[in-house]
Amino acid sequence: MNLWTNSIRNINRLRLGARAAMGVAICLPFLVASPSLAQSWSSSKSVQIDQIIAHFRELNGTDEATLPSMSVSIGMEGRLVAAKGYGASDGRPVDGHTLYEIGSITKQFTAAVALEMIKNGAVSTRSGKKLDLATPLVAVFDDSSFWKAQPWLTVGRLLTMRSNLPNFTRRPPTGTDPWQPIDADTLFQDIENQPPSTVSDDFDYSNTNYFLIAELMERCRLPGEAQPETYHELLRKRIFEPAGMVETRFIDDADAHFDPDASVLPAEPVSAALKEQAAVWARPDYGRRRRPAFTNPDWLKGSADAVSSAVDLFAWDKALMDPKIVPPDIRDTMLAAQARVSPMIYYGMGWFYEEKDDAAVYSHSGAVPGYTSFNEIVRQKDGHWFSITILSNSDQLDGLDDLANSIAYILAM
Repeated sequence: MNLWTNSIRNINRLRLGARAAMGVAICLPFLVASPSLAQSWSSSKSVQIDQIIAHFRELNGTDEATLPSMSVSIGMEGRLVAAKGYGASDGRPVDGHTLYEIGSITKQFTAAVALEMIKNGAVSTRSGKKLDLATPLVAVFDDSSFWKAQPWLTVGRLLTMRSNLPNFTRRPPTGTDPWQPIDADTLFQDIENQPPSTVSDDFDYSNTNYFLIAELMERCRLPGEAQPETYHELLRKRIFEPAGMVETRFIDDADAHFDPDASVLPAEPVSAALKEQAAVWARPDYGRRRRPAFTNPDWLKGSADAVSSAVDLFAWDKALMDPKIVPPDIRDTMLAAQARVSPMIYYGMGWFYEEKDDAAVYSHSGAVPGYTSFNEIVRQKDGHWFSITILSNSDQLDGLDDLANSIAYILAM
């Protein structure tokens, strides 16, 4: 196995729901070709990708009934060249528009909107102070002894996973039930009741960081607004709608759970275009677990609570690379090497980052009960780029990074 495969798999173990690596994985050497890469998409590449996805599914199932369904989108230079499904859910074929919970890929949206709020001059409703990456959390939340004891805890440390705050999805608050809904206030109060953290610049992956970013966003007001907007309102208005992500929503929307008897329409507010089509959900596969935890709001608020499709995630990748939607300075801050994860890999804000050959590779996986996902952008030094999104309705999968690696190899040929 090459460095690319090993390093990404190690990162994946840090994420919610990460599992031990499988003994067998698809592994082709990752390399990025010359600038001609890729402006070419061909039927031959499509066939090769279909073959490696079929092989990957066979490695993860014993027969047709147990093969995981998957949806994949591939973009080149902002053009969607492939969006298709593999397999079926409850007898209905999946496709590029099938809905899946996407887990920690949600962090990319949360980070983008938090940075946009900073850029647009948001102020704390508690202190009136203007928000920036260096703003201490005590200026936004409250003056309890917990925040006062940690003036070094800043907005930037949350976004880059350097807060040293414990992950409450690893150790739920005492007296709470991970199998039941929980309100955000209860989670927030439990954080404040913890012993203060010690100052550290080390990377430490924790969903608590992005939960607090979502809470912070709801306690800051943008110029011209009478009061803060909710985290969901902010993401819908500033990411989903401008990017044309009409299928994306949240797990606590009124209908945001798999319905085996009918196609599902989203809760308000939604675009007229989405109302005209029923969205098919992929049934979650929990493996042998009968009672999956952390499936209810607000356990994953800010960190892993979005639902999307392969087509919509291509639209997000395109929006991130398009300066007309996500300003270049915000994109570059998200993708920059902020916190060292390993000798070769860094965390930015919502993205892992690594230099490989003549390209920068940005990626993030997601794993929540019933679903596994992976989103990747490969950007060459000459500016050419392509994206790969893989969504699955099984939480027993490992190696989506290997699969994306293999697809990238084919795209680069």
